[in-house]
Amino acid sequence: MASSPPLEPLIPNPAAVQKLIGLTSLLDPWAVRTAATLRLPDLVDEGADTIDELAVRSDTHPDGLGRLMRHLALLGLFRTTADGRFEVTEMGEALRDSHPMGIRSTLDQTNPFLSKLDQSTHGLLYAVRTGGPAWEHLHGLSFWDNMTVESGFGEGYDAQMNQHSSLFGTAIAHSYDWSSVRHVIDVGGGVGRTLAALLSEHPHLRGSLVDLPGPAAEAASLLEQAGVADRCTIVQQSFLDALPVGGDAYLVANVVHNWNDEGAASLLRRCAEAAVPGGKVLLVERIASTATDEALQAVSHLDLFMLMTSGGRERSCGRTAPTRQDGGP
Repeated sequence: MASSPPLEPLIPNPAAVQKLIGLTSLLDPWAVRTAATLRLPDLVDEGADTIDELAVRSDTHPDGLGRLMRHLALLGLFRTTADGRFEVTEMGEALRDSHPMGIRSTLDQTNPFLSKLDQSTHGLLYAVRTGGPAWEHLHGLSFWDNMTVESGFGEGYDAQMNQHSSLFGTAIAHSYDWSSVRHVIDVGGGVGRTLAALLSEHPHLRGSLVDLPGPAAEAASLLEQAGVADRCTIVQQSFLDALPVGGDAYLVANVVHNWNDEGAASLLRRCAEAAVPGGKVLLVERIASTATDEALQAVSHLDLFMLMTSGGRERSCGRTAPTRQDGGP
C-alpha cells in the first residue's frame, strides 16, 4: 500500500511568521528598558544574583521581579545556574553602566526626555499619514517648545546628547585635517564634549561654543575640567539667530538631522554668512546612502524618530531615502 504524501504545513513559512510575531511584541522592548532603568545587569554582577537579593537592591516586588527576570533570561540577557542564581550574558553586559556604548542611559526611564520619547512612539502612525511630526499632535507643544516648558525634559535631552557626543567627539578630532583651522565655532555644541575633544587634540585651535543657556552653562565646567577653557568662548544663544562672525570653520555636528530641509538649509546658510572669506562649514551627520546593512538599521530607526518628533530626517548625499546596499527594500 502506497504511503500518503506528507501533509502540507498548516502555516506557510512558519519561521518567517514567527519572526514577524516577535517583531510585534511591545513587551520585549519595555522589559529591556525596565532592566536598564533598574540597573539589573550591574546589580547581578555586583553579587545580587538571587531574586530576593535583587529585589532588595532594586527596590522591587520579588514576585514581579522574578517574572521579569524569567522573561529577560528568555530574551538572552541573563542565564540561570544549576543552583538557580542569575548570571549576566554577553548581551546583558552591554546594558551595564560601564559599557562604552552607553546603551543603558539611552533606555533609562528616569530620564524625563527619554521616557516621554519612548511613550510617544505610537505617534508614528500620525507622522506617516501626514508626513509631519506627531509631537505637537500628541502633546500640544512642538518638540522644541517642550524643552523650555516641561521640567526636566530639556535637561534629559542635554544629558542624552552629552552621552551621544562622547562617542563621536574624538573621531571628529582625528578624522579631519585641522592644521589649517585656527578658530572653530561649534554650532549647537551642547555641553561642549566635542569641542573639548577637538581643543585637547589640537593645541593650536581656539574654539567658540554656541548653544542655549542650559547646556552652555554646563559646557563651561566641562571645558574647564578638560583644561581648554582658556582657548574657548561660550556664546549663550539660539543658533536660529545670527551666529558669531569670524570663525574659519563652523562645525555643525549631529544637528541638521533635527530639522526639515528648509530649516537645515537656513542654519547652514547662517554659518556660511558668518565665516571669514575662504572659511568652511563642516557638517557631521550619518550618511544613510553609504551605510552598511548593519548600520542602516540604526539610521532608519533614527530617521523615523526624526519624522515623529521634530520633522527632521537622516539624509544621504543625494537626499534619497535609505536603501540597502544590495538593492533590497
